[in-house]
Amino acid sequence: MCHVYNYKNMETNEKTMTPEESLQIIQRAILHSRNNLREGSFYYLLWGWVLLFASILCYFVLCYFLERQIYQGLYWKALASWIIPIVIGFIIQWIYKARNIRKDLVRSQIDRYLTSIWAAAGVIFALMVLISYILDVYPTPFILAVMGLTTFISGIMVRFNPLMFGGVIFALASIVSVFVPDLYQLIVFACSIVIGYLIPGYLLKISKNGNHV
Repeated sequence: MCHVYNYKNMETNEKTMTPEESLQIIQRAILHSRNNLREGSFYYLLWGWVLLFASILCYFVLCYFLERQIYQGLYWKALASWIIPIVIGFIIQWIYKARNIRKDLVRSQIDRYLTSIWAAAGVIFALMVLISYILDVYPTPFILAVMGLTTFISGIMVRFNPLMFGGVIFALASIVSVFVPDLYQLIVFACSIVIGYLIPGYLLKISKNGNHV
């Protein structure tokens, strides 16, 4: 009976956790996720530049053909100006990931949540483009809104203020893009990418300690 009692006590002690211990575990998880995010700043910079290039390319493609009143296949030409850079971005990401596959990073539950959030956002982006095509509208406001939500949540989860600020910028850009002509929504998108992705990405890259930002 004595052994059983000690076992139960030990089990109770393992399950019982003080608020201070719980806070320490959460803080460690946030620190690991922030460090991983800093190591993964490459992805923010990669996709920031890819999306910036794609939006500017699409803008000039539309301007060129609209100016010459060449409307045949214009939609597919504009779509290609997005698809080609994005495909190249995925190839670069795959190569980078393959080269760093053995890099030892401590993954917390927060990292898994962030991965799931961005994976879900990717699916929603594809749906937004499809729905916008069916409705014959630009998807820019919807995509910016989703980017704002995911970026802001990412910033909150790792307590990184520039990402939270970037999320707010995307949300504001989503509202602004509703009130500007379709073509100029691409300029709004490009500007929001610079502030919402590239600046936080470079801050992540140069920060020696995530707690300082």
